[in-house]
Formats: sequence, C-alpha cells, structure tokens
Amino acid sequence: MKQNYDHVITSQAIQDVIKGGDKVEEIRIQYEIKCVGIEIETTQIGKEIVKYKFTITKIDLSTGLKQSHDFFRRYTHFFWLQNELQNKQIGRIIPSLPEKQTVYDKDKRKLEFVYFMQKVLSHKKLQSMDCIERFFSKELSEYDNFEHYVDSMKESQSMINKFINTGIQFKNMFTKVYNYNSVQIIPRIPDENDKQFEEFKKDLELNKLSTEMITQDLQKIVQKLQIQARSLQNSCDLFMNECQGIKEFITLKTIIKIYETYEIKLRQKYIYRMEASIKDYDQAIKLIILNRDLKDQINKDTQLINNPNYRSQIDELKMQISSNRQKVEQLNFNFLDDINLFKEQQIECLKEVQHQFYLDLQECYESIKQQKIDQ
Repeated sequence: MKQNYDHVITSQAIQDVIKGGDKVEEIRIQYEIKCVGIEIETTQIGKEIVKYKFTITKIDLSTGLKQSHDFFRRYTHFFWLQNELQNKQIGRIIPSLPEKQTVYDKDKRKLEFVYFMQKVLSHKKLQSMDCIERFFSKELSEYDNFEHYVDSMKESQSMINKFINTGIQFKNMFTKVYNYNSVQIIPRIPDENDKQFEEFKKDLELNKLSTEMITQDLQKIVQKLQIQARSLQNSCDLFMNECQGIKEFITLKTIIKIYETYEIKLRQKYIYRMEASIKDYDQAIKLIILNRDLKDQINKDTQLINNPNYRSQIDELKMQISSNRQKVEQLNFNFLDDINLFKEQQIECLKEVQHQFYLDLQECYESIKQQKIDQ
C-alpha cells in the first residue's frame, strides 16, 4: 500500500487581523493542509469528475487552539481561484497549477493542489480577499455548494467578461489593420522600468535553470532507487519457489520494500515540490512579459490616436490606453512588492529540499545497511 506524503504546513505564520468594534487584534495563525481522499463521479455521458477531499487546520500559535474542517474541490475550482487572484491582483505572483490534462496522475495532482494552497495561504497580501475566504470556508465546504457559488459568480460577472472579450476583439481588429494598411509604428524606447524588469527576468531565468538542473539530479537518484528495486524484485521472482522461507530471501524482500518506500517518499515530498517551484518561476516571468506587452500596446494606441485613419476610434483608443495604464501601474506596484520575497522563498525552498532530500536518502541507505547487518 502506498504512503502519501501530502501533509503541508504553511511556511510562515500569518498575521490574522480580527476586527471587533474599535479594537483590532492581531493573532499569529498557521495553517495545515492535508488531502484525505479522492472521489470519482461518472456523469451520464461518461465524463469523470474527480473530487478531492482536503482537511484544513487553523492553528492559533499564541494559544495552541486548533480549528479543522474538511472541504471538497475539483480542478475547475482551483482554476477559478487562480483566475480570480490574477484578475483582481494584477502583478501578484500567483502560484502555478498543473496543466489541464485528460490523462494524469491523481496522486501527483492532489499534491500539486496542496502546494498551491500552501503558497496562497502563506501570502499575507492575499488573506483579505473574498475569493480566498470563500474557497476555504466551512460554509462552502461541500462540493455542490461551492460549485453553485462559482457558477453564480461567473453568471454575475458575465457582463464584465463580455466587456473584456470585446476589448480583446478590438485589439485583435487593430492588429489586422496594422498589417493591412502598413501603419508605421515607432518602437517604444525602453525606460528605466523596462531595464529593471529585464534584470528581474534574467535573474529569474537563471534561478529557474539552476532549479531545473538540481531537480534533474534528484530525479536521477530517485530513478536509481526504482531501478534497484525492480532489479532485486526480478531476482526475487526467479528464485521464489526455491528460496521461500529462507532468512536471506526474507531480508531481500524487506530491502526491496525499503527501496520502493523511499522512491515514493522522495518523489512525492521533493520532486513534485520542485516541479511546482519551476512552474512558479514561469508565473513571475509571464508578468514581466505582460508588463512589456501592455506598455507596447499603449505606445501603439497612442500613435494611432494621431493617425487620421483612426479618428472614428479615438474614444475607444483612449479608453483602452487608460485601462492599460491602470493595469501597468497596478502590475508594477504588486510585482515590485512581491518579487524579493518570492525569490527568497524560492531559494529557501531549494535549500530545504536539497537538505531534507539527502537526509532521507541517507536514512534509506542506513535502513538497508542495517538489514544486511542483522542478516
């Protein structure tokens, strides 16, 4: 039977502000999250709906008081939360989610969800957001209740979504006009902000590459454990009838079990976590690219206002320029507020994983060594 290492504690205590009248009280809070089950429901058309059951425990560090409840969520719920955070907190480095796939490892996905929630709950600037409170609330813990809530939110935002979609179509329309009329757009000269963001990008790409290389090295070690377990199991199968009951044979079976256990443990505790960390770098890099693209679009739209061919679209262009300027302003403020802490957390994660990985690996080899001594 597989052991699953999906118990995650938030990396830092969170200042939970409780307001009561004129009194404001700060309480140091920590959260523990654990996936406790998976339910699969098949619809009438044969589609699988995978529901993940989690337990969240809120711990008051000053008193030790704990409050726990279970809640059910599926992939679309996590995607909704990520989308809400990205739209309402433009520029914040929102944790990554696994890509939507038809075939996937459910045990791996549940761990990726746990990592996502751990990072969201560790981000102090997101704690007051209504979508976070709703996602983890006890009142909406049941699957159907939260599904209904998400559907109602999508319906209430339909007009906003139509407006956004119209803006996107409007932008695409002008892209086609640029090409058709050969409108000459003078490229934007990078400013100090661009240079600063480009330095961030280079730094993030370098750190991502370093993390990928270390992850690959750890994966090779885990694969060696898997290969060793299979090799010993093949030998075991060949001599099963002749050696059944012999002490050395029993010891061999125990060693195989140790290899298998630690292969699962190291993969689930560290490899999956590192893969999620790599995707988080991509999230940060996307924001830098978005900042550049928005500023480029402002530059293009500003030049079109002065073009006689676009006099009839001046109001729309001004509206789009104003909207994009607001996005750039918010993106810059939030990104600069997040980036240093993000880099520190990523580096700390890397150091912790490397340290703990090799401690567990040493424990694996010590267990095998002890079996051989006892033999």
